[in-house]
Amino acid sequence: MEREEIDGLLVMQLQEVLALDTPPALDARLSEDLRADSLDLVEVIEGVERALAVRDVTVRLDDDALRAITTVGDAADALRRAVRDAPKGGVRR
Repeated sequence: MEREEIDGLLVMQLQEVLALDTPPALDARLSEDLRADSLDLVEVIEGVERALAVRDVTVRLDDDALRAITTVGDAADALRRAVRDAPKGGVRR
């Protein structure tokens, strides 16, 4: 799966969950710049995980990975790593 596809899924979920008019920059801070709280982040990540599952890529970010996310770029990096390390049709946590 290409980097751009993962980033696109993330941006789409961020725009939907946070009702953003424009795509956020990768360096945008989730809480300070986008006013996202931890529940928003979970909703965004779960939305991306569901979108990836449709593409036969099953990933789950664990609590430690979620806590480490402070920017859009952090979220994109965590998702890309999870996708890269996910076995085809399997689960990577």
